[in-house]
Amino acid sequence: MKLKYLFTSFFILAAVLNASCSDNDNYTIPKGSFEEKPVVPPAKVETSKVDGKWKLLVNGQELYIKGAACNNFYAEAKDFGANVIRTYGVSDKSMTILNSAQEKGLYVNFGLYIRRETDGFDYNNSAAVKAQFDEIKATVERFKDHPALLVWSIGNEAEASYTNLKLWDAINDIAKMIHETDPNHPTTTTLASSNVNHIKNIIEKAPHIDILSVNTYAPNLPGVLGNLQSAGWTKPYMITEFGPRGTWQMNPEPERILPWGGLVEQTSSEKEAVYLKAYQENIAANKDNGCLGSFVFLWGYQTHGEVLTWYGLFDKKGYTFPAVDAMQYAWTGSYPKNRAPVIATRNDMLMNGKKAEDVIIVSPNSSNEAKVTATDPDGDALTYDWMIMKEKTASSDGSLPDGITGLIDDNTQKDITFKAPSTVGNYRLIVFVRDVKNKKVASAVIPFSVQ
Repeated sequence: MKLKYLFTSFFILAAVLNASCSDNDNYTIPKGSFEEKPVVPPAKVETSKVDGKWKLLVNGQELYIKGAACNNFYAEAKDFGANVIRTYGVSDKSMTILNSAQEKGLYVNFGLYIRRETDGFDYNNSAAVKAQFDEIKATVERFKDHPALLVWSIGNEAEASYTNLKLWDAINDIAKMIHETDPNHPTTTTLASSNVNHIKNIIEKAPHIDILSVNTYAPNLPGVLGNLQSAGWTKPYMITEFGPRGTWQMNPEPERILPWGGLVEQTSSEKEAVYLKAYQENIAANKDNGCLGSFVFLWGYQTHGEVLTWYGLFDKKGYTFPAVDAMQYAWTGSYPKNRAPVIATRNDMLMNGKKAEDVIIVSPNSSNEAKVTATDPDGDALTYDWMIMKEKTASSDGSLPDGITGLIDDNTQKDITFKAPSTVGNYRLIVFVRDVKNKKVASAVIPFSVQ
């Protein structure tokens, strides 16, 4: 996907990632959650400018958002220092998600899915727009008094590929309705980028939006504040998704686009550095410039996307990648007592003596070898799990497939020998290095072509 547009399909979740998560709210819910509304009163949430600086106040106390944009393992976010989770749409699990968040001491940035032109929705169709409005109003009335509710998020990247400015009229009407129906919680809408013209449209046509939300990835994150200022945005903002360079953003690094279109992925340790740098230099550093906080993407494992290992901060077993260590440090000031394994750079995974950028082409059924160099900061024993998958394939739930069987002689060793697939095509060789005792994992990937 211009993974902005990967995430356009990715986040046609409720119709979904976007980017970047599912509008079906596919969250892991702790056992014992209950469905009825809690009797605790709703939080009073408001934006306020204090000494010239925007703050988000919850019951009069500042809350700086340390958020996770989730599609799984959302309750665990609290254990690493997060205080808010983000959802993307309404489902039959929405009340349970809110209740579970309350039990964990988390707030919820509650997603209200707004249909897009790419969904086939026509904003010139007044009856359809009214039906969408009524549906959302019913949702607001149902959930508005929940004590875990923080912010209403009206749409996720609804402007991606749009042409009809009536979109903003519809969003503003919903925001106005929310202000009338629920005086306790502010409104936001989420853009696919900090496009200056789109921000100007919101200023002009959607004045009932209280906070602007932006999904943005390296290398565009550093430019967000300047774009907001250029557009004339004077209210606060949030970064509602951030992560490594998007799969649609690879042209500045042509050596990471292979001749057959395969994309060279950073190791999990390289990604860790990206997440921490992004947070420290372009999110926390702008706290006094109107940034109310952020949501790291993706808290969970990917089930959509051009490369299914690109964004997830967990594997499907619930093991955490090094980027989770980085976020715990960013959120709390301290790393976890036990750190994830390290695969320092792409030089530390080789196939036939070559790294991922070296354009590896082999013959069908040829004999090959690969090795990885990994370390554990705590000296823990490590296990190795190698797999080969065909490019752009997925398991039934959209996540990483189990891999092609019968090719690798012993996939549990740090050095392996394997036979190339017999079918011509493009593949990815992936290694997961795990600290099983502490549920930590590192990964690295080499794309190769069978010709």
